[in-house]
Amino acid sequence: MKLGVVAIAMVALASTGARPAAAQQTTHGCACLHNQTSVPISYRYKWGEGEWKTMKLQAGYRNWICWQYQNAQKSSPNLLFQLDVDMSKGSAWTTYTIGRVQTAGASCDAVGAGGHYNVSYRPNTNNGFIQVTKRN
Repeated sequence: MKLGVVAIAMVALASTGARPAAAQQTTHGCACLHNQTSVPISYRYKWGEGEWKTMKLQAGYRNWICWQYQNAQKSSPNLLFQLDVDMSKGSAWTTYTIGRVQTAGASCDAVGAGGHYNVSYRPNTNNGFIQVTKRN
């Protein structure tokens, strides 16, 4: 009897024309940075052979780095990302590999779990240096 009820339910669902939700159109390759320090941080990035873009990110805020796709392959140039890891008045630009994920828009809210990164104090440095780590 239970099998009959399940079969009837499946037939009813099929007859309503119910279909799986269509996947959203991916338009960008993005990553999202979260500043988990108590001070503004500086970072810079460039796409391929493009110009460096230097940014500041306030404490407790997040910001996205996105490339809008220009081709049907939905690919982007290499992303080169650097963080000023020295929290003193000096600077120490350090290169990190930041992976991007395909998104349906240019915002941190559009970025899936695999594209979020924390900027936090490096352990055992008395908050003198920061680092980038993949967000869990």
